[in-house]
Amino acid sequence: MTTEGGGRGVLDGAFDLLETLSRAEHGAGLSELARDSGLPKATTHRLLEQLVARGAVQRHNQRYYIGRTLARLGRGWQPDPALRRASLVPCRTLARLTAAAAMVAVLDGGEMRVVAGAGTGAENSQHLSIADERVVRTAVGQVLLAAQPPHLLPPGYSWREWKRVRDRLTDHSALAIDHQDVAPGVYCFAASVSTRSGLLASISVLFSHQAPPKGTGELVARAARDVTRTLSTL
Repeated sequence: MTTEGGGRGVLDGAFDLLETLSRAEHGAGLSELARDSGLPKATTHRLLEQLVARGAVQRHNQRYYIGRTLARLGRGWQPDPALRRASLVPCRTLARLTAAAAMVAVLDGGEMRVVAGAGTGAENSQHLSIADERVVRTAVGQVLLAAQPPHLLPPGYSWREWKRVRDRLTDHSALAIDHQDVAPGVYCFAASVSTRSGLLASISVLFSHQAPPKGTGELVARAARDVTRTLSTL
């Protein structure tokens, strides 16, 4: 295999550069990238030009940034492909029965990721940081974070307040309900979903400036059971 700089493969060098760029919020220059990736400057320049040509990297005013092609490919990544497959039909059914946006989200590192959705606006917020107090106070955020170890305190909560939330959600069949608590006119119901991979997951339905119909809580709980049951067969 063709190697670059110290016996590393070309692909190794390219991924080292992309990894370095992913941490550079304001882009990086050639010398900075060569230093941080540990590649010779000539090799760094050659690889960058190849990556720019493929759209994986973009260049602006002698600085380099993650490119559109790489960003597009990254959106296809799934933290749990089986969960997405199991969620598609229950999400569509829930959205149809409630005339609202339904989605399944997981807690992946420091982000809440939507893995499946149905209804208008269901997948508009693909990645939300759990460092955002508004996110952790949503019904979805409460369900996901309540399954974490008890010594972890989400931002914006006191220990006493968070204990009340956790105690309310310890039962897997329990619902978190947000009645305009985070934003005026927004209602959200969320329930936990059990996954085989160990990821924390929830299914929820979101109403914007419309009152939830009667029986919404049971519909969400049923959808959670459907996702869990389908997962067990995959």
